[in-house]
Amino acid sequence: MSDSTRKYLETSQIIPSKGMSYTMYEIEGQDTILRMLTFIPDNDEIHIYPKPPVKKLYKPELCKKVEENEFLGLWTMGEERKVGK
Repeated sequence: MSDSTRKYLETSQIIPSKGMSYTMYEIEGQDTILRMLTFIPDNDEIHIYPKPPVKKLYKPELCKKVEENEFLGLWTMGEERKVGK
């Protein structure tokens, strides 16, 4: 099911009183964002964005690459938590 034109990238930043926040992007082509999620491990928070507010990733070359299965694993957890609410 993996599409060779897709890649998975991550940015991180510190959120005061919450810890590190990691934002992961599912990218198609150079910089088109298909889906994105935010993960804050210290608070065990996952927020998924099936229709991301931003469509183009600014400076993808500054992002860290992540594995597809890492993104998809967190995405699945985020979906399961949404259903539970």
